[in-house]
Amino acid sequence: MPMVTSLHNQRNQPVSIMATFMQTISRIQAQRQLAATTSWQGDSDKDYQLPDDDEESQLFDTHIGPTLVGHIGMMPAPQPGRANNSCQNEDDEESQFTAIKSIRPASPFQPPSSINIQQHFNYDHSQNTPMHGEIPSATPTEILSAGLSYAGFDLNRQQHNKMSRRVVWFKAFYGVEPNTVAPFFVDLKNEYPDIVYKDCLMTMNWVTLYETYVVMSGRWKYCEEYIGSKVVEYGFKMRKVAMRKIKFELDDDIELGRSVDCTTCKVQEFRLDPSTAWFDYKTHSCGLKYETCLAIREPQICWISGPYAPSTHDITVFRGGTKNENKEDWDPSALYFKFKNGEKCVADSGYAGEPEKVVMTKDEHSSEFKEFLARVKNRQETFHTRLKSFNILGHRFRHGKNTQKKMELHKMAFELVTGIVQYDYDNGHPPFDVC
Repeated sequence: MPMVTSLHNQRNQPVSIMATFMQTISRIQAQRQLAATTSWQGDSDKDYQLPDDDEESQLFDTHIGPTLVGHIGMMPAPQPGRANNSCQNEDDEESQFTAIKSIRPASPFQPPSSINIQQHFNYDHSQNTPMHGEIPSATPTEILSAGLSYAGFDLNRQQHNKMSRRVVWFKAFYGVEPNTVAPFFVDLKNEYPDIVYKDCLMTMNWVTLYETYVVMSGRWKYCEEYIGSKVVEYGFKMRKVAMRKIKFELDDDIELGRSVDCTTCKVQEFRLDPSTAWFDYKTHSCGLKYETCLAIREPQICWISGPYAPSTHDITVFRGGTKNENKEDWDPSALYFKFKNGEKCVADSGYAGEPEKVVMTKDEHSSEFKEFLARVKNRQETFHTRLKSFNILGHRFRHGKNTQKKMELHKMAFELVTGIVQYDYDNGHPPFDVC
């Protein structure tokens, strides 16, 4: 029998707590209703407030009210001369059942019937169109504002943040600062008067983040089909203009004025042309190799060529042929033939075999000259890292339905990014000096 009583008390314990809880809420609501209907003596312009030391009211305001406003119905105020007996007696099972029943479960989520779009976008009310539908002029200020708006930063948020932070936001989506984009877009407009600046920014966003078309459609408000065709079309146009910044000639004739090296970018497998020739031992995956050449004493990209199969040796790419072939059979467009008599370049051990054209670190060199060569080679690697900060080169390339198309599209992306980096060199962000 005592065991039965103990179980009965445990079963009714939650109900008793709920009954006490409901009594507290009822008392607070009754006090507030009484305060609202009672004429108080004193200043008429002051609203009545419960005392600050009313712990029950403070608890209701900070915790209970916000949580239960949608779950507990408004309880009627006590009538004069009548006690609130709905939950007064803990032993009254009917009252306890009524108290529990009065707690309604949370209603399922109901989507709003309409959304005020003006809360999410800044509108030009004179034309009833979203602002920055097209950039009026290719100035850094216009490009910065429009680019951030396309990326999701509304004008109000832009105005409440300093310029340095806005530039960081812009660079995260487009790879370079607006001061670099502006002259690039001016050159694009001169070459292609019909281009749309928004699509140019969309293409730069594509090469920078290399997101899928589905993801990009949410940001740029275009369908995947439009985005896919437009970024490729604009990619080739922008590549053509950007490549004009690459020049082999130096401002000063220097015997040792350039550095050269190869870099490999990851791509998806060539399933229509499977071969170990596409394997890159550095990334342990399929890739494409490019040769790059930098000026040592000026911020200038002198040369890029490729793509090549990663199995092709660096010196073979430099020569345009193998050592077993006659020099007359080498590719005349190779970098080897670009150097005049007496000109040399700095390279690593992968270019051994051409001492008349290539300078490598040797034991007999002085410590100062060794340090100079090390800085030159580090500068070259820094350039490759800069290229791969654009995800289209740093991540695995996935475009192209066959081997030829994949190599064509990847070459377009590599040359476009190289040209963008050269524009960045020319507009305040050159590589570090070696001497």
